Amino acid sequence: MIGDVLSLVGCAVVVVIAAGYLRAFVHRPQPASGDEELALELDALAGRRTRRLAVAVLDLETRPSPRMAFIDADEDTAFEIGSIAKGLTGMLLAQAIERGEISLDAPIASLLSETSASPLGSVSGRELCTHNSGLPPLPRTPGTLLRLLAAGWFGTDPYRGSTPSRVIAAARRQRLVHRGRYRYSNLGAAVLGHGLARAAGCDYPTLLHRRVLLPLGMAASGTDTGHRADRGWTGAGRRAWSWRSGGYGPAGGGIVSTAADMARLAAALLNGTAPGQGAITPIGAAEPGTPNRSMGMFWVIDRQPRSGPAMIWHNGQTGGYSAFLALYPEVRRAVAVLANVSGAREQERIAIGLARWLSYPTRESAANPSR
Repeated sequence: MIGDVLSLVGCAVVVVIAAGYLRAFVHRPQPASGDEELALELDALAGRRTRRLAVAVLDLETRPSPRMAFIDADEDTAFEIGSIAKGLTGMLLAQAIERGEISLDAPIASLLSETSASPLGSVSGRELCTHNSGLPPLPRTPGTLLRLLAAGWFGTDPYRGSTPSRVIAAARRQRLVHRGRYRYSNLGAAVLGHGLARAAGCDYPTLLHRRVLLPLGMAASGTDTGHRADRGWTGAGRRAWSWRSGGYGPAGGGIVSTAADMARLAAALLNGTAPGQGAITPIGAAEPGTPNRSMGMFWVIDRQPRSGPAMIWHNGQTGGYSAFLALYPEVRRAVAVLANVSGAREQERIAIGLARWLSYPTRESAANPSR
């Protein structure tokens, strides 16, 4: 009897999961709106999983204002931007260095005294912002594993309930494995962000607002304490919980923005007027096997092997959202893609496609660039 019940429950779970995947694959987005030419290109690039999408492209050599296109959205629709927030934390680091609050190679214990007796205390800002600190992506605990499994299956928020003090305490307990080698770490980004906030005498949301968002006029962006996005969708077609900033805000938890604000950020970085502009300057090597890649302060810098313009970028993904921001400073172009479906690779594909379209703005010339 019990076995029959468990079999029925198992079948029901399989049916629910299969139905979610089916919804994800058969969903057809409505036609894009906004800039007419850009909307046509977005329609050609958008995949079947697209639900709500906003893009902004900039070509400051030809026009001063961004062009935007949308699917079931507009320029003020709120999206979670995930780890693009790390790029903002990098800008805060660059400003802290300019202000004399920290030096790039100073140990994090100079900002967070409670880390001084742990291996973490000797790790520098340079190591943290280039992912060479030896910290794991997240704390290695059974609780973290369970939260990640729940997030993967049910779209829950793995960071819910975290606080800055808990994140720092967890980081203090970690072993630094292969320190000096690239190892992407949300934990390291969170610790650095809270260290910068401590040095400035405030919390991370306040620091982000004062030093980046407010100067750039990004009034629709911020942490979940003042800005919320609707629940998004997992890649399997299920509704996802909204993420909260908590202890992982500096790494990308609960940070919200819009296409219009992403365009403001990109324009300032292209013009060299952004607060913390130094964050996009190379300061270290990236992961092995990527000879054309280097790291800024959390920003990834890819040099094109055939002498094309460098692409400075960061992506982002939460349980129900994904995003990609690409800057091409040498030609003063940028592309931002925001979606309410988890899947950063899909938004990267769209962003790269739009960057190519900016270079060859008709489909005919894109297919035959020698024309």
